[in-house]
Amino acid sequence: MRMALCASLLMVISSLLAGCGERSAARAAPEMIADGTWAGIPKTVREDFARGVNAANWFTHRGDPKLQAGWPDASDFAQMRQLGLSHVRVLLDPEWLSVNAAHPRFLDAGLQLAQDGRMLVILAMQPSSEFKQRMGKDDAAVEELSAIWTQLATTYAAVPVDRLVFEVLNEPEIEDIARAMRIQRRLIDAVRAVTPGRVVVVGGAHFSDVADLAALEPLDVRGVIYSFHFYEPHNFTHQGATWGWPMWMVLRDLPYPSSPEALAPVVPKLAEIAREHAAWYGQEQWNRAKLATFVEKAAAWSKQHRVPVWCSEFGVLREATPPASRRAWLTDTRSLFEEQGVAWTYFDWWGQFGLVTGAPGARVIDEDARAGLGLGPS
Repeated sequence: MRMALCASLLMVISSLLAGCGERSAARAAPEMIADGTWAGIPKTVREDFARGVNAANWFTHRGDPKLQAGWPDASDFAQMRQLGLSHVRVLLDPEWLSVNAAHPRFLDAGLQLAQDGRMLVILAMQPSSEFKQRMGKDDAAVEELSAIWTQLATTYAAVPVDRLVFEVLNEPEIEDIARAMRIQRRLIDAVRAVTPGRVVVVGGAHFSDVADLAALEPLDVRGVIYSFHFYEPHNFTHQGATWGWPMWMVLRDLPYPSSPEALAPVVPKLAEIAREHAAWYGQEQWNRAKLATFVEKAAAWSKQHRVPVWCSEFGVLREATPPASRRAWLTDTRSLFEEQGVAWTYFDWWGQFGLVTGAPGARVIDEDARAGLGLGPS
């Protein structure tokens, strides 16, 4: 992977994200920021972190024509604001950024669109799984990604700290927890050497779930937000997925909440290899109280260490999930976050988890997702 970028390819655009513009319409509830865990984070960042959405496939998987059709335009950010969302998390593939001199300019233009739409941007680094595995063993790979962050931090050094946040590594996928944190600390150092006041985000060592968060010892660095992802239980949220565990492809129509009685009419209709897993999902009896044990664990970790936590991804695949169940899971999960003072970012704006369907300029809001997320009128 050719990760090094010439500074000349990343021209500093003085107007990019400059100025704060109109402040966010959506504000964090006072209880979200009153317990001291968000100390050291600028007030406007705290406020804008309350509710947001991912734009996951905008600067990743750029070669997929099916995803290109969904890239957002100015109307998308206006619609996000109307719904009450105040930030957008943008995943970035560093290999794509580095292989063509024009690609940094595409990123500049995209971030400018989000700024013009008055959204706080969280720029999250998403290398391939293969590159992450290299970083888990090879310090040279870490330095390659560090160089990318140095260039990005330099390019966007003039951007106000309350308009752009850097998430140094999405889902590290590294077994060695201590090494995963050393890597993220190295990436933070690369950013802070250029922009000392920039807010940064780190996540747990593997796929950044609640257990990964709870296993962390916070870094001795101020201005850090700790993220986790929430897709519990995966057999429900990922039913019908065409990636990951092959069993997800044959699971469908699983209801939420789950119980043996609720699954009884569903199990016989599934492929035989999936029936045992679906029946077990019913026996586990997933409901709001069970989800609460996970959210409360994340909130307790935050309070124990007096550092901010943020759920940067949560959602349910649309196509194979009963709509009422998807709405119920989103309602329970989102309300638990808000009760526990956890900032959240829905996954995703468009696509298989999407809050919207259709093309830019003609988006249709998924009413089950909108209602579950407690957002404004469609």
